[in-house]
Amino acid sequence: MNLAVYRVQNESLYNLRSLPHQSAPWRLSEQTMKNSLERRILLFSFLALTLTLAVNTGFNVDSFRRSYRDGILQRAQTFATALKDQVESVVNLGLPLNEIDGVSKHCQQVVKNDPEISYCLVENASGVVLYHNDGVYPETSSVKFLGTLSPDVSILESSIIGKIYDFAIPIYDFNDNVTGRVRIGFSNAVLHQLVLNHLASTVLVLAIAFIVVFSIIVLFSRYDLVLPIRRLCEMASEVASGKFDAKVPEQRTRELAMLGDTLNNMAVSLQERDEQIGRNYQELEQTNLELQISYENLESLSSELGRSREMYRSLLDDASDAILVCNDEDNLVLANKAAECFFGLPRDRMEGRNYFSFLEVINCRDVELQFERHQEVVAGRSGTTEIRFWRSMDRHSVLGRATSTAIVGKNGKKLVQIVVRDVTKEEAVRQGLEKTASEMARLSQMKNSFLGLASHELKTPLTIIMGYVELLQSERDIPLDEDALELVHHISKASDRLSEIIRDMVDVSLLDGNTVELVSQEVDVNALVQRAVDRSEGFIRQREQILTLDLGKDLPLVRCDVDRMVQSLSNILGNAIKFTPDQGTITVRTRLVERPRTPEKFSSDGVDGTCSLSADQTPYIEVSVADTGIGIAESEQEAVFEKFYEIGDVEEHFTEKTAFKGRGAGLGLSIAKGIVDLHGGVLWVESPGFDPEKLPGSTFYVLLPTATPKV
Repeated sequence: MNLAVYRVQNESLYNLRSLPHQSAPWRLSEQTMKNSLERRILLFSFLALTLTLAVNTGFNVDSFRRSYRDGILQRAQTFATALKDQVESVVNLGLPLNEIDGVSKHCQQVVKNDPEISYCLVENASGVVLYHNDGVYPETSSVKFLGTLSPDVSILESSIIGKIYDFAIPIYDFNDNVTGRVRIGFSNAVLHQLVLNHLASTVLVLAIAFIVVFSIIVLFSRYDLVLPIRRLCEMASEVASGKFDAKVPEQRTRELAMLGDTLNNMAVSLQERDEQIGRNYQELEQTNLELQISYENLESLSSELGRSREMYRSLLDDASDAILVCNDEDNLVLANKAAECFFGLPRDRMEGRNYFSFLEVINCRDVELQFERHQEVVAGRSGTTEIRFWRSMDRHSVLGRATSTAIVGKNGKKLVQIVVRDVTKEEAVRQGLEKTASEMARLSQMKNSFLGLASHELKTPLTIIMGYVELLQSERDIPLDEDALELVHHISKASDRLSEIIRDMVDVSLLDGNTVELVSQEVDVNALVQRAVDRSEGFIRQREQILTLDLGKDLPLVRCDVDRMVQSLSNILGNAIKFTPDQGTITVRTRLVERPRTPEKFSSDGVDGTCSLSADQTPYIEVSVADTGIGIAESEQEAVFEKFYEIGDVEEHFTEKTAFKGRGAGLGLSIAKGIVDLHGGVLWVESPGFDPEKLPGSTFYVLLPTATPKV
């Protein structure tokens, strides 16, 4: 019977061998590859250059405006001081301020010598203008005070001149009393026009630089990335179509050259395997002919064997389970009515047929396994197995649980009775649960593999980038200019952010693989909290949030790895900062609590390594981080600790660590929970729900066992 199964398998091999070579279905066209890689590189480069130039232009224009404004104010101060000294010299002689000749002419000369100054005037202590230049000037009663730049410089709003910067210096008489003021001012429109002129020249220079840099990027992406990848795709297409002697053209890039060598080796290996399969096929074909002849001989012999078909006929026909009886030649000699219904075949198509041939007819999936179990039953051992097949009558997949028992017939020969019960519905439920669990495990494994691979592949080039950035910033003989230093600073900041993400990915990979090395020591939990708060103090000040510490006194020590536990608490506190609006409140509390010992978290002498439950209470240190943020929906309060999970719309993702509702890589809380679990603790969250308008807030709790548990 095993030979027949082997023949069927060999026929399947023949069908597979006869199929023509086809192109790989996953092979993308050249145009698709070009669109998905080249266009994305150019789009990213365009956006990065545009953003960089826009930010640089903004800072440059603002710096120019401030410098020019300060220059005009400096000149105004010089003119005002000179005029003040002249007026004070006359006033000190006893002449009243309103009777001095030539002051208006001097004011006119100041405005004439410096066209950017809008007016120059002298007023008495009450604010009444006594002398002024020709033209418009702001009356004290007709201007609106907007603010000050310094004690001497005010920002005013005039209905005639508009926004103006007014420099005022007091005039003292011989008794050191303020008898008046010299005021010189200029219009904001002067600054605006100068800034526009400067902006036009700046934009022209930056536009030329943008075109040059973008052109270099276009040439690089086309000739160093797209074209080599296109050649590799063409070679892979030839190999997929059966042309194993195809060779990859020489590549200038080391990584692409390694990929090309790998494709060449793969083509050679496939060619060798194809030749070996051809030789094996010839041998299998000859063996199959011999097995087929043997199988036909066995069938002719089995047709001559018979026995009484009425044995137990009435009893078997009334049974609710399908019953089959095989003789010592493995031929079916009896099948009841229930078997007809269960297998979907009439009795005359089952009786007289070899049992394993019958299993092939009903498309049983595990004929080889049934053969092995059947041989064990023939040897005298009863057994239970499953028969899974396709019932063509109603086109359903059916599962039966078969119980086989060896019995002795009238002539002393051994018979095998097979009782089959329909368990299809039960199996469907079980398979559904197993499939779900398997899929979850597979997805988790894929996620873990990605973490390990991504962190390993990104860490080396990132280290090189950060090293060169540090060299550019500090160890050059010729210093970089300010614009270049600012660009290098942005690169350094982005590299540091990416380095943090890679460290998180490495930590997640270590936690999933249970390879984290802990250095345990007894420590005060309040000290851990304080270190975590110190790490986040800058972010809290930046967001103008209120941090409240409510730390318990005389708390027992906990045993933990200090750096890892501070990392866990920092991640929890950072999450609260991100999802709490500006001026929000974050409260960190520590206290001693007593709870029942949970068997899944502690090892003891109980069954399967768990501790025995009792009514005794065990002391724990509870650390809670409460915020007044957007809250977490009840359905997501377990999912927030999963890797890469982020609350909200993924399209709103951005990587600013401290911004309100900022999204990260989704690893912080997962790492925090993994570290707490390693220390035998528990981490969970409680929240009334998610509401960005009412801000219900959420509270994260950490339970850590004390270092000296209560006896």
